[in-house]
Amino acid sequence: MGREKGIGVPDHRLRNVRALGIPAVLALAFTMGCGPNEDTGAGQGKPDETATAAPSPAVTANGVEKLGAAEILKQARKATASAKYMRVHGRVADEEGRMTLDFRYAGKAKSTGWFTIGAQRVEITRVGSDIYFQGNAAFWTAIGEKAAYKLFKGKFIKTTADNADFKDLAAFTDRTGLFDEVVKAAPGWKKGETGKAGGTPSVVLTSSAGDRIQVATQGRPYVLSMDGGQDNHLEYSAYGQPMEIRRPPARDVVDLEDFA
Repeated sequence: MGREKGIGVPDHRLRNVRALGIPAVLALAFTMGCGPNEDTGAGQGKPDETATAAPSPAVTANGVEKLGAAEILKQARKATASAKYMRVHGRVADEEGRMTLDFRYAGKAKSTGWFTIGAQRVEITRVGSDIYFQGNAAFWTAIGEKAAYKLFKGKFIKTTADNADFKDLAAFTDRTGLFDEVVKAAPGWKKGETGKAGGTPSVVLTSSAGDRIQVATQGRPYVLSMDGGQDNHLEYSAYGQPMEIRRPPARDVVDLEDFA
């Protein structure tokens, strides 16, 4: 497997998939069309699927809606980054195709989930600094490693979070990665109206490009959702709802260090 090649700098907006830390090598396959969005699970543990999107049982107003847009974004990032448990799921699309994703986070360095681009599907689990990923046949074919699928079929590839060759895959294990990219790239954030997201009172922040972020105004000021136009929506939910994240079974793991 060779080192991934970068792509040109895209228009930085939520509705542009490649601006959100999406692995550059996967962007090559966007023209393959829309893929599945069901969650079949990777065997690393599942939470209670009946859980609601409410970020906290607390009903006390946090007053964040009284602050300026920049301070709201700052507090939202801090609260979201410190949440013990949370989930990010949704879809992001541009003119070349659509990605669906669903990731859950536990503690500071545990996460598990999947994303699809067209027919490709990749599952990723992180425990500490160890990253495990598993791609289907379409994934390996798209990056020019069709033969690798025969070798790695049914296996999780083990690498580390600081391995530069896989930094884009590791980016999915950063709970605030997408949020940071959108806030940094989209211009002119302004505070808007109050409303609700998933039943939780919220304040809306809007960029001059039209992207929207909703932040909870009760309990902790968690990020609740991000919108970037048609077919571009990410939900932040399941705050505080425990889930167990485990490493894949050793028999199903191939360590890249063994190939060094």
